[in-house]
Parts: sequence; structure tokens; C-alpha cells
Amino acid sequence: MKKYILALALTGIFALSACGGADEPAAQTGGTTDFQPTAETVAAPPEPAPPAEEEPAEEPPFEIPDTFLWNNFVGRDPHNMPGVSPNGAPMWWDNWANLRSNVENDIVQIEFRPADFDPYDFVDLDDYFTRAMDWMGNWGEAIDMWALDGISFMRYMVIRISGGEGGEENRLILHFQPNDGPVFAARFSDLITQDGSNVQITTDMQDITIDLAASGFPGMTNRMHIRAFADATIFLDEISFTEPLDEVDTTSNETIAVGFPNTDIGSPAALPIREFLEELGIYHE
Repeated sequence: MKKYILALALTGIFALSACGGADEPAAQTGGTTDFQPTAETVAAPPEPAPPAEEEPAEEPPFEIPDTFLWNNFVGRDPHNMPGVSPNGAPMWWDNWANLRSNVENDIVQIEFRPADFDPYDFVDLDDYFTRAMDWMGNWGEAIDMWALDGISFMRYMVIRISGGEGGEENRLILHFQPNDGPVFAARFSDLITQDGSNVQITTDMQDITIDLAASGFPGMTNRMHIRAFADATIFLDEISFTEPLDEVDTTSNETIAVGFPNTDIGSPAALPIREFLEELGIYHE
């Protein structure tokens, strides 16, 4: 009986030994866990630095163009005035009087047919200017050159021109009247070219470079005419101004006029037209 009780006691001790540690947490040997990080336990990632601001690129200084186009007659219809010239400036009016005209391959043919000369046009009357101007052949345009960016007075005007027979310079007048103000006019044969010679129009298309100051003309205009006091046919391909001088201050008529010669050189009607006609054998007293 004692042996049986002892055996039971030992069995209980062994059972307790096998279960002893059941209250101890098992050692972690890997595997998953229920632990979840919180905002307090995880540092926030640094915010990205703002992109560096780029320095604005400096605009290059404005350079006055070497050439200002007056007209190249591309797509020109003599019977319908365009609202804008090929240079981008508004065209106010054009004159095609006492002439016939045609356009082919963007070249304008102008056949001047002035009325018969009448000495009465040149008597000392208040309206002599109108009388004298009415009978001449007249091609002209008014283009708002002052509206162009960086417009400048220029040293030269280049006319790409040819004549029907040659020698038309003795029958034509170049006439500027900027801003309806001072009048500048001279017979083509009296204009001075870049090399110091006089204008000569031939049957070959050529660039004639007119020295404006040497010829008594301002370096820019917004009104231009070519007039004829005798029959003449010319072909115009392009007219432009080149070699910049001083930029034009276009804030007023007065500031624009600063670049003009001090005095005008006379109207076409004030030129010795009778003498010109006598040289051509057209008029005799």
C-alpha cells in the first residue's frame, strides 16, 4: 500500500514537471507577429526639397533690322488696294493715276500716260500745285512705316527696277511727303546713288541704291510717289530701305520730323518741269 501511494506521488511530480512553465511565454523562434507600427513609432520621411527656381533668361537686346521692306508687290492687284503691305504695316491709300498697269510674276508694270503739258499749269495761281500734279502720271502708296518695330532712318533706298526702253530716269520724279508734311522731290536723273553717280534706268532689272541724304531726302517716309511728266514704262520688283542710322522716335509728328532735313526741297510742281520737257524735245516756247 505504501508502494502504491509512493508511485502515485511520483507520477504527480512528473506530470507537474512536464506542465511546469506553462505560465511562461514561449520563446519566439521566428514567424509572424501581431505588432503594428504607429505614427509615434515610425519617423515620417523627409519632404522633398522644392525645385530650384531657374533664373529667367535675359532677352537679347533688340537689334534694328538691316533692311525695311516698303513693298515687294507679291500678290499685288493694282485695282484692289490691300489693307496691309507685305511688310506688315497698314496701307492707307494708293495712287494709280494717268497710267496703265499690270502685274506678272509679282512684278508691277506701270505705263505712265500723263496728259498733255499745259503752260497754264505753271502760272502763279493759288492752285498751281493741284493743276500741275493732276496731269502727271502718278504711282504712289501710303504705308504706316512708323508702326513697324524698331523703325529707323536709313542711309539708302533700294529700288529694283527696269525700263521699257531705258533712260526713263529723265522722265520720272521721286516724291516723298512724310506725315503730310514737308515735301521732298527730285527728278530721278538728279538722284545720287551709293557710289556717287546719278541714277540710270536700263532695260535690265537692277537694284538702284539711292543715297537719300546726298539726294536731299529723309531716311524714311510713310508716303511715296513715282511721278512721270512724260510717257514712260517701268517695271517695279521691290522697294526697300537699308543701312540703319538713328531709330525713329514715333511718339509724335514732331519727334518723327527730327530725322528729316531742316527744310523740304520743293514739290514736284515746283521743279523746272518746262526745262525738263525742253530737254526731251516735248515742249517749246
